[in-house]
Amino acid sequence: GQRIIGSSVLIFEAIAIWLAIPVAIQNHNIDPTIAIAVGGTLGVLAVLIPAGFRRGWAVIAGSVLQPFVLVTAFWVIEMLFIGGLFAGLWAGGLFLVRRADQIRNQRFGPQ
Repeated sequence: GQRIIGSSVLIFEAIAIWLAIPVAIQNHNIDPTIAIAVGGTLGVLAVLIPAGFRRGWAVIAGSVLQPFVLVTAFWVIEMLFIGGLFAGLWAGGLFLVRRADQIRNQRFGPQ
């Protein structure tokens, strides 16, 4: 469950981050080199982190990524809403998956 929810949130978050790059450049007069470097790096990390679900480090890495996305709101205020939305989806999704796993384990035993 974590792989599906976490991967979905991170992939869509990467798309939102990449779409914020032109907004940063056009509407907020951010230097294109900086906007592409920061947005590109965060987006690539959001795409690469789901590979870590098999090894178990993706939840931590995805959780560390969320505040960095929120910090971009200092330059692109719209990212406060977008980053907050995805941080909420990340936390809520992981909480619900863990809760569902607990209920399943109570009813059917560990799997």
